[in-house]
Amino acid sequence: MPSEPLQALTASSPPGTGLPEGGVDIHVLAQALGVPVFETPWHMPQYQLGEQGAWRLLRGGMGLDRGYYSGACIYGGTTALLRSNAQGGWDTWMSLSPFEIESQELACLHARGHTVVMGLGMGWVTANIALNPAVQRVTVVERDPEVIALFEHMQVLEGLPADAAAKIRIVQADALQWSPALQQPVDFLYADIWLQLAEPQALVEVQQMQAHVQATQLYFWGQEWVLAAPLQALWGSPGWAPALADAVTATGLPLLTAVDGGFAPWVERIWRERLARTPA
Repeated sequence: MPSEPLQALTASSPPGTGLPEGGVDIHVLAQALGVPVFETPWHMPQYQLGEQGAWRLLRGGMGLDRGYYSGACIYGGTTALLRSNAQGGWDTWMSLSPFEIESQELACLHARGHTVVMGLGMGWVTANIALNPAVQRVTVVERDPEVIALFEHMQVLEGLPADAAAKIRIVQADALQWSPALQQPVDFLYADIWLQLAEPQALVEVQQMQAHVQATQLYFWGQEWVLAAPLQALWGSPGWAPALADAVTATGLPLLTAVDGGFAPWVERIWRERLARTPA
């Protein structure tokens, strides 16, 4: 899901253009606005911009955003993957905004063994998962050959150490139908095949994926939003954590819930950031 500044950029600017930074010092601007400059320890590929069929990769300027869990911030130039739509406009399928980076961090942190990534996108998650020393192999399932061709043009793997790049294998297939070979069991599954975060069908589709993959553990993009949405009335009450635990059990999925500080406070923090992004 793109950040608001990037949504505005892609709605009004043709692919290949961005918001000019105009020589403004981002740290001076951040101080004037009273927000921090977003920084991340994760690997940030130096993307080769380009296009393939309906897909284009562009670079934008600095803007304001809210992280998935960290609050308001200002960020420097980012990169976004766009796809043309039936209305003659462009949909942002992925961007390296603070919101998107933070919403995918747990997958990069907890991936291990044989990890399967459903949805290639810009390959940011794939690259960072491959850099995790606990990961021996990364299988990426992507159904669109144009996305795979654009990924090869982006030169994401060229920025990785050889041993990390060698872990990655891309398979052209439907994420809802793909199954691993019997001799290649999956230790960790990360799913992100949606245009928007927490789309109504997301949980059902993840359950369908898991029925084929049988991963030991999984995490899907926006799972905190999906789990917390029906439980908002319980936040801050003694029943919140047990209700969230019951919601996790009800999915029938081996969801990643091992988070420093506890899963219930983590989910509530993320949901409150969502409300701050889109106030009633």
